[in-house]
Amino acid sequence: MRNRLWLVALIGLIGACNGGDNSGNGGNTAPSAPNTVAGLVTDIGSGARLSDVTVRVVGSSRTTTTDARGEFELRGLPAGLVKLDFEKAGYAPGHGIAESASSAQTVLVALKKDGTEQSYNPTQARTLFQRTEAGPYAVIFQPNSLDTTDTNLRVVVTPLDPTKEDAALPGDLVAGGASPTPLAPVTFAEFSILDSQNRRVNLKPGSSAIVELPIPPELRSQYKIGDKIHCYAYNPQTGRWEDFVEGTVERSSVDGTTPVLRASIRHFSWYGGAPAVQDQECVLVEVRNRFGPLEGAVVTARPGLRAVTNRFGQAYITVQKGVPINFTATKTYTDTFVDNNGNLIPKPGAKVIDVGRVEEADLIGLDGKNYSRTPGPCPNNSVQTVRPASSNPFPIQVAPVPDGFFKATALLQPGGVVFVQLETGIPNADGELDNAEPAVGAKITISDNAGKTATLSELAAGTYMASSFVVEPGKRYTLNIDADGNGSIDGSGSAFAVGNVAWSNLSNGGSYSAASLAATWNDSAASQPGYSALYQVIFQRQGGSGVSDQAFYLGSERSFLPRAQTNPPTPLAPGTYTVMLNAFSGAFSGANLDITDNITGIGMQGQIFSFQTVGPITITLTP
Repeated sequence: MRNRLWLVALIGLIGACNGGDNSGNGGNTAPSAPNTVAGLVTDIGSGARLSDVTVRVVGSSRTTTTDARGEFELRGLPAGLVKLDFEKAGYAPGHGIAESASSAQTVLVALKKDGTEQSYNPTQARTLFQRTEAGPYAVIFQPNSLDTTDTNLRVVVTPLDPTKEDAALPGDLVAGGASPTPLAPVTFAEFSILDSQNRRVNLKPGSSAIVELPIPPELRSQYKIGDKIHCYAYNPQTGRWEDFVEGTVERSSVDGTTPVLRASIRHFSWYGGAPAVQDQECVLVEVRNRFGPLEGAVVTARPGLRAVTNRFGQAYITVQKGVPINFTATKTYTDTFVDNNGNLIPKPGAKVIDVGRVEEADLIGLDGKNYSRTPGPCPNNSVQTVRPASSNPFPIQVAPVPDGFFKATALLQPGGVVFVQLETGIPNADGELDNAEPAVGAKITISDNAGKTATLSELAAGTYMASSFVVEPGKRYTLNIDADGNGSIDGSGSAFAVGNVAWSNLSNGGSYSAASLAATWNDSAASQPGYSALYQVIFQRQGGSGVSDQAFYLGSERSFLPRAQTNPPTPLAPGTYTVMLNAFSGAFSGANLDITDNITGIGMQGQIFSFQTVGPITITLTP
C-alpha cells in the first residue's frame, strides 16, 4: 500500500511575534532556553486552539494556563522527564510528557470533550453507556464498589477511537520501564466518577468494575470474538501505561451485537486495549525546514518512542511495521521571533514552535521510494554524528499552518466522483464556524490504497471535484487538503467507498414471522481486503411508539435479529412496519449518532464519508 500523507506544520508566536515563517537561516543555532517546556493544546474534534486550560506539573506545585492561542510555557524545570496534566471544564483530562533538557522542548496535547453525564447511585448494580458510531462504550458497576458514601454521583464515559483520534491519547503509547515497549492502539475510553462536591471517586481497594469498549470498525477484521487483548490504564504519576490485565473480545451486553473488548478495571482513568507491538522496525527519519535539515527536533511516533535529531536533522525511531504511523516532529525556539524575511531573530519573551506531522502506511512514498528501515527495534534512539552514506531517510517537513480556520465536508460517490466543500471562518464553542465563507484557492488531492491519485478542481468558490477520478466500491480513499495553497497539508482524512447494498431476505410488501425473522442484506464490496462499513437498520411499527414497536441495529455485521429493546429483548409486536437500511463509512453525520470528525488537523476539522440508503420498505410482522 502506498503512503497516506498527512502533514501539519505550525508556527506559534507569542509576545511581539504575531505571524511569519517559522524557518530561517541560523534556525539550528537560534537561542532556546534550557529546561523549558512549551506547548499547544487543541480540541481533537474541531482542531481549535484551547485557551484557559490549566497545566500542572505532576509532583510539583508548578501550574500555568494556556493563552488565547492555546499555548503555554514553563521555564526553569528540573532536568529529566516532565509529566503534565491538562484540565479544562467540559473536557476529559489530558496528559503529556516531555524532556527537560539543554534546549526547550514541545508538548502537543489534544483534548476530547466529555461524554454525556449520567447519574448513578453506587448502592445499585448498573450498566451505564455512551453510544457512538462504533457501538456502545459501557461501564458495569457492582453495588457498593466505589470508595464513597455519596449516593448522588455523576459518571462520564468519554470514548476514543484511535483510528481517528490517536492524538488525544495521553502520553506516549508505551509500557514498561527502562526499555519501553510500543503498544498497538485498539480501543480506549476515559472514565470519570464525580461526587456531589465535584471530587473524583474511585473504586474501593480490592474492588473492580467491568468495561466494554467497542472494537473500531477498521480493526474488526484483526480482532475476532474470543480473542485476548492486553489492557492498560494510564498512570499520570509515571507517564506510562500500566496496570496490565487481559481482556476478551465479546458481544456487547448493551446491544448484543457490537464486538467489544470486555475487561476488569481496578481504578478509573484513561483505559484501553493495546497489545504489545510484536512486529517492529527501525526507521530513519529526517526533519527539515524550508532551509534544510533541522537539528535538535524531537520526533515521536504513535505507536512508538521518541528521538532527537542530530546535526544532520536525522534520528532513528522504532515503529510498528505495516500499519499507519503518525510521525510528529517539533522544535521550539525561546526568546526568538521570525522577521519578515523568515529569519529567526533573538528577542526576549518571544517564542517560535515548529511542528510537522506525516502519516505513512508502509514507508513507501508517493514518489515510489522505499525509505530506510531495518527489522526489529532500534538499538537506541539516536543516530551517529556522521550521516551514513547509503541512508535514505524518511522526510518530515515543517511549514506554517494557515492563519484561518477551515472545515471540510467530503463525499465519496461510489461509481462516481468525490466532492469537497471547504469553508473558512471562526469556530464557536461548539466547534462550528461562525460567518463561514467559501475557502478558495485550496490544493486538494485524493488517493486510493493502490497508488492512484488525482488533484481536485475548484468548480465554484469553495467547491472541489475530481471529475476524472472514479471512486470504486470497497476501496479506501485518503483526502489531503492544503487549505491555503501554501504547499503544506493542513488536514487529512480517510474512508471506504461503500458497495451496492440490498436486502437479501426482505421485500416491500412482504409478510414475516416476528418470532423467527432474521433480517439479512448483502454488500457488493464485502469481499474487498480490509473493507469496513457500518450498517444502520431501523424497524418502526406504523402508529406505534412503545419499546415493543421498534428495533434498532448499528454494526458491521450483515444480519440482524429484530427485537424490541426490552429487558430481556422480546419479538416485536405484530403489525405493519417501516424498515430502513443505511450503509456508510467514515464520519457520516446523517445517522443520528455521536459522530467523530475524521478530517483532522491543527486549524481544520471535517468529515469524509460514503453512504447508501436502501428503502424505506413496508413489511408486515405476524405473531
